[in-house]
Amino acid sequence: MNIIDRLMGLFVLLSPALAGLMLLGSAIAQDGLPELSPDSVQQRFESANAPISVVAEIVATESQIAVPIDYRVTIDAPPGATVVLPPIAGVSINQTGNLRVVDKPFADFLLTGIDVTRDVPLDSENGTRRTQLVLEIESLKSGTCRTPAIEVVYRLADSETSDPEYESEGTVSVPALGLDIGSVLAADDTPEKFRDIKPALATPVDASEKNSPMMGFLFVGMGALFIAFLWWLRCNKRPKPEGWALQRVAELQRAYQSSSVTNAEVYGELSIILREYIQAACNTPATALCTAEVLDVLQRDGFNAEVVSGGHAILSAADVSKFAPASGALAADETSPFEQARAVIHESVRLKDLARQQPPRPGSAVVHSAVGTARKVEV
Repeated sequence: MNIIDRLMGLFVLLSPALAGLMLLGSAIAQDGLPELSPDSVQQRFESANAPISVVAEIVATESQIAVPIDYRVTIDAPPGATVVLPPIAGVSINQTGNLRVVDKPFADFLLTGIDVTRDVPLDSENGTRRTQLVLEIESLKSGTCRTPAIEVVYRLADSETSDPEYESEGTVSVPALGLDIGSVLAADDTPEKFRDIKPALATPVDASEKNSPMMGFLFVGMGALFIAFLWWLRCNKRPKPEGWALQRVAELQRAYQSSSVTNAEVYGELSIILREYIQAACNTPATALCTAEVLDVLQRDGFNAEVVSGGHAILSAADVSKFAPASGALAADETSPFEQARAVIHESVRLKDLARQQPPRPGSAVVHSAVGTARKVEV
């Protein structure tokens, strides 16, 4: 029995060592197998078996924190196709070509800019056209960062009938794309190499010396100059009212020609464009005025009678279309609502240019409106 007891005790003592050797052998056997990272994501996507071609990719010259990165979505569509870009919360990308954004969340990234190029012809033989959406993004954290999944909607018209009722609609889903963002710290940075902070030394202060106020004045002056410089930059970056107004009219006309909007929507949107433009150009709250009051502003500021009549036709049609939408095709000549809206904008620019060319007369009354001054000169 003593021998058996000794053997049992020896087995009990050796059992942990045997278990450790078995685990070590299992780990060595698994070292040769590749490990699949669950966080791995693709950086490029290309659609397959769809009437339109969609290529989405992340283009980065340097994948580091706070470095701008391009997220490009390129869409090639056949002739007659209508492409609807993916929506972005808080940003109307279907009404702009270039837009600066202030750090709007875009999944793991921050959206800082948008650039849209629409309907660029690629091949004159088959009529293929390209639409490209470029989003400028950046990340403030390191590691794997992903973009949100987006969808591109397209509509294909029947080539035989060209009837909108026979249009077919589809969607191309773009999955979330990702990129590994590197840290700004160097690879060899280690806490052991950091130097300790030396203790502060107490220095006596001479009570007889008084602080000079010049440093405070200099600091305040530099701050005021910096704020003024930032304000100047902000004012210069603002687009001119006639620029964005004419662009919105052109986009609305293209949407009408592609049967994407109705007559009532055309008049309603043109009414909004004219009111916002008059408010910015004539320095008057046109968005809060009724139709008659807006027309009084145009007549007061000296707009041509035909131009005022065209503006009256647009605003009146917009008011009526809320209750009885008009039917039939819109006029395509000078009586077209799009041409009437452009005439209001061009007339305002002409009057402002005329007012700037006339030097102020000494002793004359102060005229608050540049357009009103131009009209007085004409009379």
